[in-house]
Amino acid sequence: MKLKTLSRIISLTLLSQSGYVFAENVNKEKDEEIEVITVSTGVTKNTHKMEATFSINTISEEDIKKLAPHGAADLLGNIPGFFPEGGTAGESHNNVLVRGLPQAGGYRYVPNLIDGLPAYEEPEAPFMNNDVFIKPDLMTVTVEAVKGGPGAILYSNALGAAVNYITRTGGQEFEGAYKLEVGDWGHVRNEFFVSGPINKNLTFAVGGFYRVADGIRDPGYTGNSGGQIRGNLVYTSDDGTTQIKLQAHSINDKTNFYQNIPYSVESNREPGTQSNPFEINPNDVNSLGVNFQDGTVLSHQTSFYQLYNSDGSQLPLDITNGINPKFDILSLEISKDLQNDWRFVSSIRSTTGSNGFYSLFNDPPAETSRLTNDQFNRIQGFTGVLGDAYSDAVGVKAYYSDTVTGTDLTGAEEAPSILAHNIPVYGKVDATSNIADFKLSKEFEVGDNSHELTFGYYTSHYTYDVYSVFASGWSDIGESARLVDLYAVDNNEQQVGPSITRGGLDQPAIFGLGADATMRTNAFYALDHMTLLDGDLLIDLGVRWQELDVDRLTTNSFDPGNSSNDFTPADVVVGSTSDTLADNFVNVPDGTPRFASESYDDIGWTIGANYRINENFTTYLSIADSFRLPGFEDYIFGGPATNPTTGEVARGDQVENIKQVEGGLRYADSVNSVSLTAFYIDFAAKENLGPTLDDLSATGNGIACTAIPAPANCPKVRDVFRRSLDNIGIELEASYSPEALEGLTLQGSIVWQDPQLSQDNEIRNGIVEVDTNGDGVFDERQYDVSTTEGRRPRRQSELLVNFRPSYDFESIPLSIYSQFMYYSERFATDDSTNVTVYPAYYQMNLGGIYEFSEQMDLQIHIANLNDADSFTEGSPILSGLSFSNGDYTGVARPLLGRTIKASLTYRF
Repeated sequence: MKLKTLSRIISLTLLSQSGYVFAENVNKEKDEEIEVITVSTGVTKNTHKMEATFSINTISEEDIKKLAPHGAADLLGNIPGFFPEGGTAGESHNNVLVRGLPQAGGYRYVPNLIDGLPAYEEPEAPFMNNDVFIKPDLMTVTVEAVKGGPGAILYSNALGAAVNYITRTGGQEFEGAYKLEVGDWGHVRNEFFVSGPINKNLTFAVGGFYRVADGIRDPGYTGNSGGQIRGNLVYTSDDGTTQIKLQAHSINDKTNFYQNIPYSVESNREPGTQSNPFEINPNDVNSLGVNFQDGTVLSHQTSFYQLYNSDGSQLPLDITNGINPKFDILSLEISKDLQNDWRFVSSIRSTTGSNGFYSLFNDPPAETSRLTNDQFNRIQGFTGVLGDAYSDAVGVKAYYSDTVTGTDLTGAEEAPSILAHNIPVYGKVDATSNIADFKLSKEFEVGDNSHELTFGYYTSHYTYDVYSVFASGWSDIGESARLVDLYAVDNNEQQVGPSITRGGLDQPAIFGLGADATMRTNAFYALDHMTLLDGDLLIDLGVRWQELDVDRLTTNSFDPGNSSNDFTPADVVVGSTSDTLADNFVNVPDGTPRFASESYDDIGWTIGANYRINENFTTYLSIADSFRLPGFEDYIFGGPATNPTTGEVARGDQVENIKQVEGGLRYADSVNSVSLTAFYIDFAAKENLGPTLDDLSATGNGIACTAIPAPANCPKVRDVFRRSLDNIGIELEASYSPEALEGLTLQGSIVWQDPQLSQDNEIRNGIVEVDTNGDGVFDERQYDVSTTEGRRPRRQSELLVNFRPSYDFESIPLSIYSQFMYYSERFATDDSTNVTVYPAYYQMNLGGIYEFSEQMDLQIHIANLNDADSFTEGSPILSGLSFSNGDYTGVARPLLGRTIKASLTYRF
């Protein structure tokens, strides 16, 4: 065996029950033969990483322990080519980007798999990010990723990459572990697993976690609570030809969802251009009362609201429930070796449950004086009953809601000069997913060449029932934010007419989205793994055809939520002080379904080769042409030709395509391992829509829509456009363990990329307020027209460095490790106007593991040791968003500050 002398090399298992999977095994004895690991999902061909024809990366169980991630996105940031956003949203509902592909967020091009199958078919479901199913714990033994090559052949929606989380199974020895972890953010987490034999043919494994925590950004209540439990039974026949695995997984969890924080910055220059971007450096930004490292606008007061359903009934929103997945997942996997080198593998998974998305977004902050003046001008324009009700008003004032006890406002506490513009969001998804993957493989030889030919059929039937409402309200900006309400007052500071807001809301629903969809996708695929030239040349050939039918059998409704309702209760006298304007203009899903039936299909292929130069050196080349069929946001929430007023849907091309070429070199010996990959991507996105904007060429209620403030009932417009992207990049991954200094390991990765967008036409990207006559007063609304031509996709770095040294002491049972991560600058948006950039930053992590015995160890981990500060997303700097002193305003999501946690693990 030519690889017998190699050690400390990652081994790979190919063609698992749901495609390619791979696992890492580091041998401690230099002369020991590499063990080829197989996984319990069923394997038809074992291949070493050195022999892979495509880009692969793995994270071992020991790696996960030392990385000590806060969540799945934080963990995936250690895979070269992945650009997560530091887990800044919290433990879940983060954004993970891959190889420069442009996306708004989520996991659109990176489906998460558990043992080779997705927990839910669609990786980008609004209000249900793919990572709500992914919660690594002691039952997770390996994380595996494939980019390009056969990934999109063997997996659904894997246009950019596919990530597979391998679950622990039992063996013939009884074992287990318990881990207690505490952190300085009120974090207490309990994890366990137990596994072993039931008899010689049947094994079991069960484990999970439960944790509570206030949250790294403490909202003043227990933000994180819950966990998961999962287990499996594996039957293996006496002759080893049959294996059956039954697996159950239950998730009931809630986590804080952190969003953007308001800020202001000195207006010492004009908004940015392509040649001279405006840099948002945290050192130059005024946080307006919330600490960027550990603060949040979430609080008890800003977490409870009364919104509205479509029928006018109240809809309570409790943001303390955060991201709230409740799912049950059942899986059955059967593999059978047949006669004449045939092998059959079937995998079936059923997922049912719901996800709550209860969150607080923020628009740029406002000055109280400007807000109250605008509202006073608004009520002065009322006629009829409301006009009479406000006839004695001399102004509008803002007060803390908890200090208002009646219509006499003389004793109420006035709000501060700057307010947060809160966007409370209620989102609830009920979802089911039933997936089956069947494979039939045959090993045979043609002359001196061997083949492993696999034919597969994949089918998935899934449902998505969502209801959401977005509201608008106000609070102060601070660590324990308080709600603010607005009232019209007379000269004696007595309330006049209806309140402007109620419960901190000026609109209990500014818009809503509702859908009830049923989808079915079917795919046929084939992959031939060939071995030629006495094993020195390996070739993979693959092809996949897939179709997607939307609402083929049942309903698929789209509620655009553009209907304004007056939900004033029947027992309230209109115009009285018991009345409020907040329930007069309520925009909820209108309850009138727009039925649509869609069908899509495409075909993709790949060819890859690996050539062994010698025992230590291989090279590979892979070419792939793959696709992604549309997701929910494409065919439910307004396609590219959706009329924003009527909701009528007329589709354009919604299938996304990618051509990817990559090649690389791999070298490994007893001291070093190096993998160098170069790639090129040609990506064509779906047809898309610009934002829904007022039609500035029209009028609303007889007033030009260019007016400030904007008149009500302006018609809407929405531009159609299509983007594409070219990207070239290099990924270097290496490990070095010098023989002269035993115990030292230096490992890490460097990624450089140059993604560039193109766009078929400019779009109206937004509306800005401008001063047309130079008198210092904004007097007209105009379109902000832009393009992404030649731009780098938003929130993506050109350069990422991840360096991880560690040292195992010989004299004492202590291992210390650290991590240095560098991200180059990132843009807030893709657009060519108002170019805003977030500065480069580096972050350091540090930790140590002390082994009291073979059974027990203590770990200390410090994340973001240097308290790095930057932003991962937010609004651009616009000339129309500023305070009266000229300072620009905006919102951005900062990095999480320094945290310290300790864990004690006992194994038996």
